[in-house]
Amino acid sequence: MKFDDKDILNVKEFAEYIRVHPNTVHNMIRKGYLAAFKTGNGKTCSYRIAKSEAQRMALIDLQELHKTLGKTQNE
Repeated sequence: MKFDDKDILNVKEFAEYIRVHPNTVHNMIRKGYLAAFKTGNGKTCSYRIAKSEAQRMALIDLQELHKTLGKTQNE
């Protein structure tokens, strides 16, 4: 699959795109709910995420995702 530069977002851009906090995106990557690839090493590493992941995520039951990530609806 080919991607243009505009199809790949960093964590902050992806978080803005799906309207969540960047920490939520990091948690989703860590727990395997979001496919991303790592760039760099150690403290300089960052993640890149395909915009198409947002479309895939739209199919996920968000309440179940929040519960799994350790959040409650009141937070």
